[in-house]
Amino acid sequence: METNMTFRIDSQVKAQMEAICEQLGISTSTAFNIFANAFVRNNGMPFPLTLNTPSAEISREQMLADTDAVLSSFADDYKRMAE
Repeated sequence: METNMTFRIDSQVKAQMEAICEQLGISTSTAFNIFANAFVRNNGMPFPLTLNTPSAEISREQMLADTDAVLSSFADDYKRMAE
């Protein structure tokens, strides 16, 4: 048996959701049903709820060191592929 639900949503969020659903080829009703089923299946939110925490400040030197490490890793991979 099906039932109706009524709730409020920000008009901009609703418009964005409708546009995304249209691109996916589904209705907003289908999207909400997918969420509701995932909610029930997970016995709660189907995604983690977290608090945004400010990221730690990273020094310029640390950023450069991290970049060097990544580039070095890429260089090693390219050398292995060339062999």
